[in-house]
Amino acid sequence: MDIVVFLSHELPAALGALREVALADGPLARFDPEQRAVLEELAALHGARADVDGLPRVAPEAVASAIPDPHRRKRLVQLALVTAMADGEVTAAEVDAVEALARALGVREQGVGVLRLVARGHRGLAKAAVRRRLVGAFAGEVLRKEGLAGVRRLLGPFFRAGAEDRSRALRYKQLGLLPEGTFGRVFWEHCTARGFLFPGESRDAIPERMVFHDLGHVLAEYDTDPAGEIQAGSFQAGFVRRDGFAFLLFVMLQFHLGIQITPVAAPQVGLFEARKVLRAVARGAACKVDLSDRWDFWGVVHLPLGEVRERFGIPPLAPVAARQEAA
Repeated sequence: MDIVVFLSHELPAALGALREVALADGPLARFDPEQRAVLEELAALHGARADVDGLPRVAPEAVASAIPDPHRRKRLVQLALVTAMADGEVTAAEVDAVEALARALGVREQGVGVLRLVARGHRGLAKAAVRRRLVGAFAGEVLRKEGLAGVRRLLGPFFRAGAEDRSRALRYKQLGLLPEGTFGRVFWEHCTARGFLFPGESRDAIPERMVFHDLGHVLAEYDTDPAGEIQAGSFQAGFVRRDGFAFLLFVMLQFHLGIQITPVAAPQVGLFEARKVLRAVARGAACKVDLSDRWDFWGVVHLPLGEVRERFGIPPLAPVAARQEAA
């Protein structure tokens, strides 16, 4: 999921459209700091600075005239959904604004329906819709290549349904024998220090099909606490080539709006930090491989971790200033 997509002359219209969503609740609507940060960080990622308060009002039809490319239009609607969620409260007016934008741009994005459910208080239905989308992001390919057994493995993380396989578990445990600083050794340390079970250790272990998530933690240097998980999920949204937005929607609902999508992590409220999240997405998009697409990481486990990051084009983790709380 790439987010640095707008041409320089399109950026003002894109940012203006996002501002309309942020202030959709009426003339007395307050510009939330995180919504403001979405616009500012998106501009920064494009190498520009944005005077958010000075952006002109822009109608959806004018945005459509300014941004003709279908891919960039789709990304703008998805960023509008992020903007609507950024303040932690999804309102009907914000969803209306996103829906009007999507209609003018000719974009069909399932996330609009999900946020409509959230705004109406139907959190259970929203959860079910996101789960279906996450499965759909992989299920078609997995069903074709691996059959129903592969689909069952895919669903494992949602229902704690791993499988025991001693030989597979041993292969992962032997990563601890690699030299310090190698990718495989650091991954082993990452899992062992946190008490994570390797694929094959037990039915409660994560299925091998989903081990890329923790490999992503290691490559991107994000922790496994809730604040780290929203960034790791955003990095994952970036490197996933097919419907990466599904993962960004997932982590924002799970770790910002408090809607539990997966039972393996408790829902959290208020963990979205626009600058960190958008940078994480951009770092994932810069990755040269889709780590989720049957990536064979065994070929690089013996390499120094830094060399693996460089080989795959993952930018360094730059510090981000602490967010400014509203006065």
